[in-house]
Amino acid sequence: MRVTTTTRIACPPEDVFDLVADLRNDPQWNSRVSSAELRSPEPIGLGSRFAIVNGGTPFDVTITDYERPSRLVLEASGKPDLTIAYAFTRTAEGTELKSDFDFRPSGALKVLFPLLAPVIRRDVPKQHASLKALCER
Repeated sequence: MRVTTTTRIACPPEDVFDLVADLRNDPQWNSRVSSAELRSPEPIGLGSRFAIVNGGTPFDVTITDYERPSRLVLEASGKPDLTIAYAFTRTAEGTELKSDFDFRPSGALKVLFPLLAPVIRRDVPKQHASLKALCER
Protein backbone atom coordinates (compact mmCIF):
# COMPACT_ATOMS: atom_id res chain seq x y z
CA MET A 1 0.00 0.00 0.00
CA ARG A 2 1.28 3.44 -0.90
CA VAL A 3 0.52 6.81 0.66
CA THR A 4 1.87 9.98 -0.94
CA THR A 5 1.57 13.45 0.55
CA THR A 6 2.86 16.91 -0.30
CA THR A 7 3.39 19.59 2.34
CA ARG A 8 4.56 23.18 1.85
CA ILE A 9 6.79 24.43 4.65
CA ALA A 10 8.03 28.01 5.08
CA CYS A 11 11.62 26.96 5.91
CA PRO A 12 14.68 26.29 3.75
CA PRO A 13 15.07 22.70 2.46
CA GLU A 14 18.32 22.27 4.43
CA ASP A 15 16.50 22.90 7.72
CA VAL A 16 13.57 20.61 6.89
CA PHE A 17 15.94 17.89 5.61
CA ASP A 18 18.10 17.98 8.74
CA LEU A 19 15.07 17.80 11.02
CA VAL A 20 13.57 14.82 9.14
CA ALA A 21 16.89 12.96 8.61
CA ASP A 22 17.61 12.83 12.35
CA LEU A 23 14.84 10.51 13.49
CA ARG A 24 15.57 11.44 17.09
CA ASN A 25 13.44 14.53 16.26
CA ASP A 26 10.38 12.45 15.34
CA PRO A 27 8.78 12.50 18.82
CA GLN A 28 8.69 16.33 18.56
CA TRP A 29 6.39 16.26 15.52
CA ASN A 30 5.04 12.72 15.05
CA SER A 31 2.58 11.95 17.85
CA ARG A 32 2.78 8.22 17.03
CA VAL A 33 6.54 8.02 17.73
CA SER A 34 7.18 7.50 21.43
CA SER A 35 10.94 6.95 21.20
CA ALA A 36 13.75 7.26 18.68
CA GLU A 37 17.38 6.35 19.28
CA LEU A 38 20.45 6.63 17.05
CA ARG A 39 22.12 3.21 16.82
CA SER A 40 25.14 4.20 14.71
CA PRO A 41 27.91 6.82 15.05
CA GLU A 42 27.33 10.49 14.27
CA PRO A 43 27.11 12.37 11.98
CA ILE A 44 23.73 11.45 10.49
CA GLY A 45 24.11 10.31 6.87
CA LEU A 46 23.95 7.40 4.48
CA GLY A 47 23.78 4.16 6.48
CA SER A 48 22.74 5.79 9.78
CA ARG A 49 20.60 3.43 11.83
CA PHE A 50 17.84 4.18 14.30
CA ALA A 51 15.55 2.25 16.62
CA ILE A 52 12.11 3.83 16.90
CA VAL A 53 8.78 2.93 18.43
CA ASN A 54 5.83 4.05 16.29
CA GLY A 55 2.31 3.32 17.52
CA GLY A 56 3.75 0.90 20.06
CA THR A 57 5.55 -1.09 17.33
CA PRO A 58 9.37 -1.22 17.26
CA PHE A 59 11.12 -0.51 13.96
CA ASP A 60 14.76 -0.65 12.89
CA VAL A 61 15.33 2.16 10.40
CA THR A 62 18.29 2.72 8.06
CA ILE A 63 18.98 5.71 5.82
CA THR A 64 19.51 4.17 2.36
CA ASP A 65 19.65 7.38 0.30
CA TYR A 66 20.98 10.67 1.65
CA GLU A 67 21.28 13.55 -0.82
CA ARG A 68 21.13 16.66 1.35
CA PRO A 69 19.00 18.74 0.93
CA SER A 70 16.94 17.16 -1.86
CA ARG A 71 16.33 13.43 -1.22
CA LEU A 72 16.14 11.11 1.76
CA VAL A 73 15.08 7.44 1.79
CA LEU A 74 14.45 5.41 4.93
CA GLU A 75 14.06 1.62 5.05
CA ALA A 76 12.17 0.43 8.12
CA SER A 77 11.87 -3.17 9.20
CA GLY A 78 9.07 -4.00 11.60
CA LYS A 79 5.40 -4.82 11.31
CA PRO A 80 4.94 -3.80 8.54
CA ASP A 81 8.18 -3.21 6.66
CA LEU A 82 8.12 0.09 4.83
CA THR A 83 10.12 2.48 2.71
CA ILE A 84 9.71 6.23 3.10
CA ALA A 85 11.09 8.38 0.28
CA TYR A 86 11.22 12.13 0.87
CA ALA A 87 11.83 14.75 -1.83
CA PHE A 88 12.65 18.29 -0.70
CA THR A 89 12.16 20.98 -3.36
CA ARG A 90 13.10 24.63 -2.85
CA THR A 91 10.22 27.05 -3.44
CA ALA A 92 9.90 30.83 -3.17
CA GLU A 93 8.24 30.30 0.24
CA GLY A 94 10.64 27.62 1.51
CA THR A 95 10.22 23.89 0.85
CA GLU A 96 7.81 21.54 -0.83
CA LEU A 97 8.11 18.19 0.95
CA LYS A 98 6.83 15.18 -0.97
CA SER A 99 6.61 11.98 1.04
CA ASP A 100 6.02 8.54 -0.46
CA PHE A 101 5.27 5.73 2.01
CA ASP A 102 5.39 2.16 0.69
CA PHE A 103 3.98 -0.24 3.30
CA ARG A 104 4.73 -3.97 2.88
CA PRO A 105 2.72 -5.98 5.41
CA SER A 106 3.19 -9.73 5.73
CA GLY A 107 1.46 -12.63 7.44
CA ALA A 108 -1.81 -11.87 9.24
CA LEU A 109 -1.09 -8.16 8.95
CA LYS A 110 -1.37 -8.47 5.17
CA VAL A 111 -5.01 -9.48 5.57
CA LEU A 112 -5.79 -6.77 8.15
CA PHE A 113 -3.83 -3.96 6.52
CA PRO A 114 -6.54 -2.88 4.05
CA LEU A 115 -8.70 -2.05 7.10
CA LEU A 116 -5.92 0.16 8.49
CA ALA A 117 -5.27 1.94 5.20
CA PRO A 118 -7.90 4.69 5.66
CA VAL A 119 -6.55 5.49 9.13
CA ILE A 120 -2.98 5.73 7.80
CA ARG A 121 -4.09 7.93 4.88
CA ARG A 122 -5.70 10.36 7.36
CA ASP A 123 -2.85 10.22 9.88
CA VAL A 124 0.14 11.02 7.63
CA PRO A 125 -1.09 14.52 6.66
CA LYS A 126 -1.80 15.28 10.34
CA GLN A 127 1.77 14.32 11.28
CA HIS A 128 3.17 16.45 8.46
CA ALA A 129 1.09 19.42 9.65
CA SER A 130 2.89 19.02 12.99
CA LEU A 131 6.26 18.88 11.18
CA LYS A 132 5.32 22.08 9.32
CA ALA A 133 4.38 23.81 12.60
CA LEU A 134 7.67 22.74 14.22
CA CYS A 135 9.76 23.97 11.28
CA GLU A 136 7.94 27.29 11.03
CA ARG A 137 8.08 28.33 14.67
